[in-house]
Amino acid sequence: MSSNSKSKHRHSKHGKHGKHSRSLVKEIFSLMSDNAPTYYVEAYKMLATNIEFIAVAQDCKNIMVTSALPDEGKTNCAVNLALSLEGYGKTVCLVDCDLRKPSLHRLKRHPVGLTHVLKGEVSLEEAIFPYEEESKLCLLLGGMIPPNPTELLASKKMQRVVDSLAEKFDFVIYDTPPCLGISDVSVLGRYLDAAIIVCKHESTDKRLAAKAKSNLDNAGVNVIGAILSEYKAESNMESSYYYSYGGYYGKEDD
Repeated sequence: MSSNSKSKHRHSKHGKHGKHSRSLVKEIFSLMSDNAPTYYVEAYKMLATNIEFIAVAQDCKNIMVTSALPDEGKTNCAVNLALSLEGYGKTVCLVDCDLRKPSLHRLKRHPVGLTHVLKGEVSLEEAIFPYEEESKLCLLLGGMIPPNPTELLASKKMQRVVDSLAEKFDFVIYDTPPCLGISDVSVLGRYLDAAIIVCKHESTDKRLAAKAKSNLDNAGVNVIGAILSEYKAESNMESSYYYSYGGYYGKEDD
């Protein structure tokens, strides 16, 4: 089955779920929604294709999605990147590592998450669950908000979680906190292979984006590119809407 026909099949099969997801969390617009325009879906397909090429070249499968500041669309991008990779037949786990302000539980509910695993209350297998029946995409939610998120993310238990997920899945996408002002991303980055920075169209200050990349570079995190979110695109219909647009920009020297 081609990627285009598979995309249409997935939209038809999960259309109701896509609408339900949008009603649960307004900031996540799923490419599996019946209302997802072609350019939106194709943008994430392009992003997923580039990620696959980079993964082969740089041997990276553990990828964090972050931003300079909150509300720049990183969770939306992480969700749709994970869905796009699964659409190409990859096994994927999407992990909510924003333990200060988790969001993925609004997309899909589960009683336990990452913090429960790190505290030793449940096993990793108990916390992971499939996004849909027979889906190759699994979710690991954030769980309860802890008093010590940085300490948990820097722990050896977190490194064991990362290693275990890397053995089970082709790709693991980590939705992390913003990387300015807190050290969570820097400490987590030591365990991961790469990072993508999300910048909001006509919103993110270029100096803050540069500062975010500099902070990640200084922490030894491999920044492989950026995504421009909420790019305004005119549709073929009478109205225009704001959709998150995923675009891979590559390294600075590319």
